[in-house]
Amino acid sequence: MESRRGNRYWVDRFLARYLVLFYYWVMVFYYLLSPSNAYDINIKIEEHAYETYEKYLTFNPNDQRIREIAQDEINHTKELKEAIALVS
Repeated sequence: MESRRGNRYWVDRFLARYLVLFYYWVMVFYYLLSPSNAYDINIKIEEHAYETYEKYLTFNPNDQRIREIAQDEINHTKELKEAIALVS
């Protein structure tokens, strides 16, 4: 994101740093309550991210870095689905 000037404003840097910490702890507590539902939420987030990257790639098909990131999202989704199978 930095290479695309995503850290230009302090508010963006602040939100990126502290919202991820908040999200992490919410998911830790949610995992303690219901592991399979916590994994399910993360799967939905990964799938949404993949869809967003795919939309971007329709307008910028030569952006290899975004293509790699989209593939990572697919890989994370598969890993999370395997984790749900272990928890269930």
